[in-house]
This record gives sequence, structure tokens and C-alpha cells, in this order.
Amino acid sequence: MLKEGLVFSQEKIVQENETAAVLGSGGVDVFSTPMLIAFMENTAYKLVQEHLEKGDSTVGTVVNIEHLKANLVGDKLKCQATLKKIEGKKLEFEVLVSFGEETVGKGNHTRYIVNLEKFLGKLKR
Repeated sequence: MLKEGLVFSQEKIVQENETAAVLGSGGVDVFSTPMLIAFMENTAYKLVQEHLEKGDSTVGTVVNIEHLKANLVGDKLKCQATLKKIEGKKLEFEVLVSFGEETVGKGNHTRYIVNLEKFLGKLKR
């Protein structure tokens, strides 16, 4: 059952194809901000997915984060998402990425519950 306070964590190792230099979001071989955001979004997505009705999923709509620390390829990062608020189909999360005891990134993320068939049906041209 979907309820406020649910928490989910996952870990990842920074890969070469996730650096700012490779993605073009900067010129340095460190974990990129776009990949940090993707890690956060994926963690929030996984947190709620098993609690949804069959045929439903979530889509991300808002990301408000701070990228506070650079990380090298090979670093092991942990992301924790907490479901802070449910307003109908709107889900608000607090997300935190850490490297050991250091905070790498933190912020808030909003997702909406959608019925996949209806959602994709609206996009067909």
C-alpha cells in the first residue's frame, strides 16, 4: 500500500559513461549532474512502483536538487528516497545521495501516478 514515510535505498558504482565530460554537461571526468538526477529519479520510481495498481506507473515532473560533491569513476554511491507527501496522484519525495558519510546531492522530486495505457494513448499521433 502506498503511504507517506516509505523509504527505499539503492547503490551504484560510478561508470565512465556517466561523467560530465562524456555526457557533455561539463568537461571534467566526474559523475555528472544529469546522472545524479537520473539516479535520484530511479530510486524514487523504484520506491513506489511495487505499491501501484496493475497498469500504473509514475512519471517525473519536478526535480529540485543540489549537487554538492564531485565523485570519480569507481566511487560507490548510495541513494535514499523517502515518500514525503501524497496528494491524489501527486507524489513528493526527498532524495539524498551519499558517498560514505559525505552528502553528494540532496533535494526534492515530484512524480505523478499515471495509467500507462491512457498516458501513452494521449501521445499517439
